[in-house]
Amino acid sequence: MFVHKGLGLAQHTNCEYCNTTEMPSTLEGNSTYPNEKLYSLEMDVRAGYHMIMPLNSTYDNFNYSEYPFPNEIWIRKADWEIGLKTVAFIVVVMLGVMGNVLLLSVVLRNRSMRSPTNLLIANMAVADLVTLILLPWVFICMDCFQNYILGEIGCKAQGFLECSLLLTGVLNLVVVSYDRLTAIVTPLEARLTVRGAHIVMVATWVTGVILGLPLVFFRMYRERNWNNFSETYCTEETTVMPIYWYVVIVFVVWLPLLVMVLCYSALFIKLDRYERKVLRREHPISVSYKTKVARTLFVVVVVFVVCRVPFTALIFLRTEMQQGTQTINQVDYAYSTLWFVSHYLIIVNAAMDPIIYGLSNENFRRAFQATALASRLFGSPVTLSITRAPRQPIQKLEPRNLYVKPDRVQRWFNSPKQMKGKTWSTDCYI
Repeated sequence: MFVHKGLGLAQHTNCEYCNTTEMPSTLEGNSTYPNEKLYSLEMDVRAGYHMIMPLNSTYDNFNYSEYPFPNEIWIRKADWEIGLKTVAFIVVVMLGVMGNVLLLSVVLRNRSMRSPTNLLIANMAVADLVTLILLPWVFICMDCFQNYILGEIGCKAQGFLECSLLLTGVLNLVVVSYDRLTAIVTPLEARLTVRGAHIVMVATWVTGVILGLPLVFFRMYRERNWNNFSETYCTEETTVMPIYWYVVIVFVVWLPLLVMVLCYSALFIKLDRYERKVLRREHPISVSYKTKVARTLFVVVVVFVVCRVPFTALIFLRTEMQQGTQTINQVDYAYSTLWFVSHYLIIVNAAMDPIIYGLSNENFRRAFQATALASRLFGSPVTLSITRAPRQPIQKLEPRNLYVKPDRVQRWFNSPKQMKGKTWSTDCYI
């Protein structure tokens, strides 16, 4: 069945490989070819199906120009929808770019803030910044236009950039979670060093690039000229790529989530024992480390799940669509909605990372208040520096014989200290 815009009914009823049953065609896509033996279908990266190889022809030698485009021609979505989605992206991008730039400026301008964990967070901010600058406009082009308008280079680069940046960001999250755990449960000497942080930073980018490379080699850009429409789309190889996307899900969603939950849970248990020890000795200072860690764990897990699980659902739904009923030359409306939501939440996650892992920390806020930008934005005087930040002295216990010597937990939550020429940072950010 071939359908042309404006008619909405079957055309060319004498076509030898077309069904002649009249059926309306809509953007949601209900125009199908029941006789599956006379043609094959190819799914694009948005899960829209495209008819190829009618009868015994191949993609290259069949003359599509003899036939009209087999479904509705809508070119692009309504102006109001494009405008609404663009504004939604612009708001998140502006806030995210500002947050990541502030975080990077604080780390780069203050030597005392260049601890291993801070460097990893800054590395994650770089990945988030590139994500916020490049990917939203690619998503808009893919979502709002019927054709794939980014060309062959865009077809191969879009998936590669998206996958590489996502993997780089989450790998940094995994290392940050582990480093926070080692700050409490292992000796100070066993923690990640600055040199080690530099190695990890390079390793996260190299790993992200390597895992994203298959999208360069297994994506293809298609062009077909019907007698009334020039069709372009981006598709993937169908044997390797379904397995590949399941591997990506493990690295982007489930592995990071598992590591973060385990690390923060172990940290919570360690701090719970510490607080019980302090309270047993009637420490006059009110301790709230466990509450802070619990709050951080809740925020980290909820944000991660909300922003990443829709992407997982998208991959599973796409696999189901490959095995289910196929609709030609249209994108399923439910899938299209989930595609946009899942990719929008990726951008939201990149905008929220500097708040969750950086600017919510007292040391970061203190360093930011000392910058000229803070003075311009909020009128605060530039009188502070991170090295001169006021410190809260550790109060002694009464009576003296019950004094608890500050252990690694106490030092971890205090302001940065110089210890034998080595910079010690809290790296807590809760």
